[in-house]
Amino acid sequence: MNILHDIHTHNVFSSCCTDPAASTRAYLQKEAELGMRVFGLSNHLWDERVKGASNWYAKQTVARGLEAKNAFSGAPAGLRTLFGAETEYYACRDTLGMSPEGAAQFDYLLIPHSHLHMRNEVMADFPAILEARERVKADMAKAMPYLPEKQLKAMAATLKEADLLAMFPDLEAKIDRVAYIGRALLDSFAGLLQNEAFLQIAGRLPVSIAHSFSPCGVPSAEKNAYLRAIDDADITPLYRAAARLGVYIELNIGAIREVSQNLADNRLIEIYRLAKAAGCRFTFGTDSHTVRGLEAIRFGNEVAAALELTPADIAEFVRDGVEA
Repeated sequence: MNILHDIHTHNVFSSCCTDPAASTRAYLQKEAELGMRVFGLSNHLWDERVKGASNWYAKQTVARGLEAKNAFSGAPAGLRTLFGAETEYYACRDTLGMSPEGAAQFDYLLIPHSHLHMRNEVMADFPAILEARERVKADMAKAMPYLPEKQLKAMAATLKEADLLAMFPDLEAKIDRVAYIGRALLDSFAGLLQNEAFLQIAGRLPVSIAHSFSPCGVPSAEKNAYLRAIDDADITPLYRAAARLGVYIELNIGAIREVSQNLADNRLIEIYRLAKAAGCRFTFGTDSHTVRGLEAIRFGNEVAAALELTPADIAEFVRDGVEA
């Protein structure tokens, strides 16, 4: 099957894009050159109607993101365009960064559950890290008894995981990263599917869960090992629930290649076979942040072959973006 759609892309309207040439028009032109049929722009956005955005997200509002839509006029002939967004799910607070009102301004949404590097937002700190931070706070309280509790807490909070690991050499041995991260992926997926705003939005427009079970923040060389520690029996019910809701699963080229370009030894491919067996349908996206990165969609054909996909396995709203 030939994959001719890419609906996970970020251009200069996303803070993480570092390619100054990555304008909307440049993306449209590149997609036309690649012979694509469906293009979707999905910049990182947090709806200003929803409280609790991180400093990183606070500047990436729906109002700002909508500016990119102006460049969609005059798209090349034969290329259907979709205007979407990648918002965020803060599992630690059960907060979706998009309201139903905000979602109504888009053709589709991508929603990740696996940005585990967003600590204490998507994934809580490891318990041993929390204990070490409390230890530092207690030591500061002894050294500076004149400081109020609020100030001590704020000072201790500035210490990141790497700082605490450097301070306490025995700390790493107390962290069971594999088990903790595996559970965090399962819990964040389950939480997303039960979130009230998510359920409202999923009933109104196409929603695809972005790079599901791809643990962002874990070194690439270790991802297969982390994912193999998660039992199929824990994953399958989640994908069945997603299928019942009519929610799609994204096949993210960047995430899959990061685990392993050898698809015969790629745990994400095994996991997405579980999604297929559970009745899920899929969307494809490069997760490109550069114009050149759009070329990675060609790897999607190998992914489709490895999963033995047919057009019936593709989400209806992008099914014209595949060729049998």
